[in-house]
Amino acid sequence: MTLKTRFAPSPTGDLHIGGIRTALYNWALAKHYGGKFLLRIENTDIERSSSNHVDGILNGLKWLNIDFDEGPVFQTDRLSRYTESADALLSEGRAYFCSCSQATLDEMRREQIKKGLKPRYNGTCRPQGKVEKKKSEELNGSQVIRFMSPLNGVVRWKDLVKGEISISNQELDDLILIRANGLPTYNFASVVDDLDMGITHIIRGDDHVNNTPRQIHIIESLGKALPFFGHLAMIHGPDGQKLSKRHGADSILEFRERGFLPVAMINYLARLGWGHGNSELFSIEEFIKLFSLSGCVASPAKFDSAKLVWLNGEHMRNLPMPEIIRQLSKNIDLKLSEIKKDGIEVEGLCALLLERSNTLCELSNELSTYLFKPKNISLRELFESSSYYKNRVSSEQLLYDIVNDFLNNLPDDWTLEGLSGHLKTTLSTWNLKMPQLAIPLRVIVLGQYKSPAIEKVLFLLGGDEVKKRLRNFLGEYVNER
Repeated sequence: MTLKTRFAPSPTGDLHIGGIRTALYNWALAKHYGGKFLLRIENTDIERSSSNHVDGILNGLKWLNIDFDEGPVFQTDRLSRYTESADALLSEGRAYFCSCSQATLDEMRREQIKKGLKPRYNGTCRPQGKVEKKKSEELNGSQVIRFMSPLNGVVRWKDLVKGEISISNQELDDLILIRANGLPTYNFASVVDDLDMGITHIIRGDDHVNNTPRQIHIIESLGKALPFFGHLAMIHGPDGQKLSKRHGADSILEFRERGFLPVAMINYLARLGWGHGNSELFSIEEFIKLFSLSGCVASPAKFDSAKLVWLNGEHMRNLPMPEIIRQLSKNIDLKLSEIKKDGIEVEGLCALLLERSNTLCELSNELSTYLFKPKNISLRELFESSSYYKNRVSSEQLLYDIVNDFLNNLPDDWTLEGLSGHLKTTLSTWNLKMPQLAIPLRVIVLGQYKSPAIEKVLFLLGGDEVKKRLRNFLGEYVNER
């Protein structure tokens, strides 16, 4: 038997963290055992399904490099199979027509709630004796087809994640198979598809546990062998509540826009309910090799955005520099040949800034500041700023003279050692502390008050660029006077 899994999202909303983790585990399980992975789009909710959400699902999987061996299969292309299967159950007396109106069902529900009972269909239309044989084509537009669930006994299965599960049949009612509009319900269409497509392992969120006994009954009534079931624990926010948008449960593609790497997202999602010892960092290949359902935990996982950011930073720092540059080029206009003509060491700046950046967006924003200096701050603004106030020299003119002296005596031999020596000489000549010089230099060349070691910044920006920025700063002060 070839192991076969599936991911079957409904295109009624964005693809979120929980859904993509389900896809990832099914994909990894199939890869691990040399099986197949199928993508099925469950789009029978015609009113709420949209092509935009289908695109979001496909693009999300593509971004994470989660490829599928079969599909995408759309349920709306298989409607005849659901009516055929419903007819098979009708012919065996395992399904029946129900004529209860919505008003009748609503009243039934109100009465049950008033009596403290679990709301459920009470079997008003359920045949009590011999079942009249009908076909789905006889539906008149106000009727539905219901499954005749067993009234007694227990449904048991060995869940691949949660272990033994049993649910009494008295907890179940006669679920609808085909709606009045002729479309199948989720539970029925999903079963028919899984059987037709040869799915051997159904791995999904544990919000589907209550669907499983119903689906087992349908499968057995169709005379088919049961697949394996595994239900993954839900994902909660840091506060222990069900994950929602306030916790960062964004569309998976929003994480791409925020500068996260596919390998980091997969690494984080992999650990969100599965583990291998104390290991935190995995490559995709390592994850596939190590993954098994026995490593999945039955208790809810907690989504921690800070850990995701940290993990992304670790993966970024492991990337080869050409790949970093390639990724950054998607965010900013990196015309490397022109930038290098100015003497700016882009790769060196990236390596330096990687120590302080955990996402591509952070790195891109930092690098843009270094390359293009988007913000100009005048000498007067610098002198009066709170960030410099505690360390400032005695006057604006003195600050001007120090910067001018620093510019005029910059070494011709543009090396890190030479610049470090020049900084020390300037400090000694003017009797300064490092912040009194370093802060102004950062503001002048970068437009910001903080950066890595100033000598490294100056070295990587190159002599021509540093001199140009210093001259412009000094020239603006002269013009203002």
